[in-house]
Amino acid sequence: MKYEEFIELRRKGQIEAGIPVSVAIRLGEHLPNRYQYAVAFWNMVGFLSIIAGLAAIFLYRWWVGLVILFLVAPIIFKANKRSAVQHVLSHAEEDEEFFNLLGSNGWLVFRQ
Repeated sequence: MKYEEFIELRRKGQIEAGIPVSVAIRLGEHLPNRYQYAVAFWNMVGFLSIIAGLAAIFLYRWWVGLVILFLVAPIIFKANKRSAVQHVLSHAEEDEEFFNLLGSNGWLVFRQ
C-alpha cells in the first residue's frame, strides 16, 4: 500500500494498521526522542515497581508486595509495549520514509 493511500484511508477511518510488538520494541531507537523517552520512563517505572514489590514483601505486608509484583508491574509493562506499538504507528503516519521501511519489510498489517 502506498503512503498517500494509507493516509487518505486512515483519515476517513476506513483502515487500521498494526505492527508486532517485538518489531516495535526493536524500532524504538529509530523514533524521535519524545517517543524514546516515554518508553524508557515507563520501563523504569516498571522495574522500580518490581523492586518496590520485593521491598513491600519483606518490609511491609507480604500481600501488598504480591499485588505489586503480580498485578501492577505486569500492567505497566504490557501498557508500555502497547504504547511502543502506537508510537511506531504514529511515526509511520508522520514520516513517509519510515512508513515505506515498515511496509517493505512486511511489518505493517492492515485491517479495513
